[in-house]
Amino acid sequence: MSTSITPDTQSLIQELMAAMQSGSLSSGTGSASGAGQSSGTQNSQEEAKLAEVFQELMALLKQGNKEGSTSPGSDTTSPAISPAAGSSASATPAAGSTSPTTPASSDASSPAATTSGTSSTSAGDGPNTTTITNTSDHDEKIGQFLNGGSTTQPTAEIDLKPGQTGTLKYENGQGGYDAEADSSGNFQSTASRLEFYADAKGVNNDDVSYIDGRNASIKVSDGNGKTAGDSQSIANDAPSNAITKDAGGRATVTGWYDGSTQDMKDGGAYMESKLGTGNAYIHPDDDRNATSSNPMTMAQDTSQHYTADFGDA
Repeated sequence: MSTSITPDTQSLIQELMAAMQSGSLSSGTGSASGAGQSSGTQNSQEEAKLAEVFQELMALLKQGNKEGSTSPGSDTTSPAISPAAGSSASATPAAGSTSPTTPASSDASSPAATTSGTSSTSAGDGPNTTTITNTSDHDEKIGQFLNGGSTTQPTAEIDLKPGQTGTLKYENGQGGYDAEADSSGNFQSTASRLEFYADAKGVNNDDVSYIDGRNASIKVSDGNGKTAGDSQSIANDAPSNAITKDAGGRATVTGWYDGSTQDMKDGGAYMESKLGTGNAYIHPDDDRNATSSNPMTMAQDTSQHYTADFGDA
């Protein structure tokens, strides 16, 4: 580290050099000329003067060192006066912190906090409605299929969490069915069906069909005392040959369809033994049965608004 020479220091150095150049200090004997003078007294005075100069010089050098240690470029670091960046002493809250004057957001006002069963999920158009509640223990995708259209791509669909409710709508003059997709989101021809038809005046014919298979229990009501279908879970006790499972492990009971295989016969017989034939179609000709065992109990219904539950098979 370099130390600058102040004017006072420069003056003392010059004074020291002048004293050294005098004859009396050129030798260590105490005599400059050796003729008739009291050299001892003179030497003592000059030595005292020299010592004083040295002391003053050292004091100035020390002072210069102290001043240099606090100046810019010094090896000694001065302590910072202001808080360091990011310090908790800063008046600006750190990113992510909650200001005492800002209330934390409440889950009660968040759309994600909507209570199950109160969803406004809706699809389709028309004055006829079927409001469906997912009463199973898994997510459900319910599709609406219109007569004459695709059986794999619905014209409208809703996604429901367990306990959640949504609505499918259809026009007067339209008919079709509502069905639940498998765990991969695909609609299979072996699904349970909530069948509907509304004539030009809005008079409905609704029924539940397990003819093609049963991948969900379906129960529907018109709100005026008429019901169809059931809310039982029967798949766990079905004959092993009459059960299939999808990729997610969800079960489907094989439907009677045309009874052309033993699995169809066993599945149809099992469902009939558990459910009877009065609340849902098990066989294609069940609507020929007597009134007490005929599934068409909701035919010619003046109601246009239905509620339904889709549960476990």
